[in-house]
Amino acid sequence: MNSNVEIVGLILSLLNYCFVFLMIFNLLKVNYFNPIVSTFVKIYKPISKILPTLINPVINIFVIAVGLKLLSLIVYFGSQYETITLLGVAIIQTLMVTVRIIFFAVIGGVILSWVSPEKSNAFLELVVEISYKSLEPIRKYIPSAGGLDFSPLFVLILINLIENFLSDILRSIV
Repeated sequence: MNSNVEIVGLILSLLNYCFVFLMIFNLLKVNYFNPIVSTFVKIYKPISKILPTLINPVINIFVIAVGLKLLSLIVYFGSQYETITLLGVAIIQTLMVTVRIIFFAVIGGVILSWVSPEKSNAFLELVVEISYKSLEPIRKYIPSAGGLDFSPLFVLILINLIENFLSDILRSIV
């Protein structure tokens, strides 16, 4: 494959990751004053004015992320697969990346709760906030028992089940 084509595919994949992060930030409504989040929002604002908005910003960002992933898959595999197949793969891979980022954020949040560092680092604050907001719905139903919080265990099991389900769908498509 041509090296220029590979570079274009790599850039499109990296942009897909950026939009997945932005989607997670919007979905979980993280602190927009965090420097990392505000950078992503500043980059997205001009794009949101150009593109038509759908039902809500999260869906709009998801569509852009899937479109970028689709373009990268077309660059790499356009001659081997039909575009509709690549669209299905793009949707599933974008969902898998989203779930994987939340998975690692939950693990990072649990580890950071053990060591309890200073909250001066914007990245660590973001990891803790994503983890906390991902665990919040489960914590409503599963209270801590004797000072132990079991909600990360349930969230990680749920994420594993979702990843397995998406992997099965991806294998059946391709």
